[in-house]
Amino acid sequence: MDLLNIPAAWKGNDLINSKYWNYQLTPAEIAEIEAAIQSLKGSDPEAIQFNQLRKTLEAISEELENGKGVVLLKGIPVEQYSEAELTELHLTLCRQMGILIRQSNIDFNSPSRETTQFVTYIRAEAASSGDGKQSNDAYKLHTDRYDALSLLCVKQARVGGENGLASAVTIYNEMLKSHPKIAEELFQGMPWLFEGENGWISYPIWYIHNGKFTTQLSSTYPRLSQFVEGAPRLSENHKEGLDLLQTIGNKVGVTLTLEPGDWLMVNNHIVYHARSSWKIESGDYDRLLLRVCFSPSNSRELPDTHAFRAMWGSVAAGQPRGGFLPNHKLSPDQAINEPLSETESYWLDRYLKVRWVGVPQTK
Repeated sequence: MDLLNIPAAWKGNDLINSKYWNYQLTPAEIAEIEAAIQSLKGSDPEAIQFNQLRKTLEAISEELENGKGVVLLKGIPVEQYSEAELTELHLTLCRQMGILIRQSNIDFNSPSRETTQFVTYIRAEAASSGDGKQSNDAYKLHTDRYDALSLLCVKQARVGGENGLASAVTIYNEMLKSHPKIAEELFQGMPWLFEGENGWISYPIWYIHNGKFTTQLSSTYPRLSQFVEGAPRLSENHKEGLDLLQTIGNKVGVTLTLEPGDWLMVNNHIVYHARSSWKIESGDYDRLLLRVCFSPSNSRELPDTHAFRAMWGSVAAGQPRGGFLPNHKLSPDQAINEPLSETESYWLDRYLKVRWVGVPQTK
């Protein structure tokens, strides 16, 4: 194994020199966004035209896939528009870069499920409570099963709610130097809790395919697999590796507080993200982020192995993949409008209990 000297191997301070980190949208780009919202209000999406913004989004797609894997745009006029209008805008902008992917969230069975499967309203409804409510729990560095994650900040908490980011490639490089045996073992499959087969799957934390790095990280799902009958035991190197990933990531990463109008995008294959807890308040400080996930048109090919096909559905470049039930009969870019099967409902329930409720060591 060799150290990787690629743009995705960044440390926190390196982001300052990235063109699309703290990129301030130009007046022309903001005007195009405002015109798009008006077109969406009139139910005339065909009238939407992005000229300057289209060029910027094309460059951002390149930065996400072949650059640092993370961008932060600033200046979307969120205070002028309703939650519904901003939702449609966010979905529209992400469609310019790829294919929307359905998510599993607490609104999955709502009357508006066809829309809510493609957007999650990240807010705190209770402090670490059950009943399917979102909490304000902190999450460690992790990835989600989507090629790209997009967060639009509408409101921010008065206290807390910071986001953390770290380059998976940099963490790999640092671990390779300090703990080479552990770094090597993370390329080998470890048991994960999984919505299929026998309730677990063997999946690697790191993989390099066609010269491109890809990762999936969770501190929760490998440990939860240990409660599944028949799942292999995590090795000591696996356990130490999961802890080292967090320790190194917190040293080489960056912490930021998104402001209203900020638009953060992350390539889940090369960047880990986290969040801190926050104080729950109402009114102006009722923290709200809109989350949309998509498969970019220029996304990388994934390894053609049983584990990757099971986890992602498709491994082909530029195709819809990942998300909730990627191997469902409907493609991940289509809403599931029929009732979920008993098995699908079970796994949605398992996911929500881990994702939203205060489970120790969550992700």
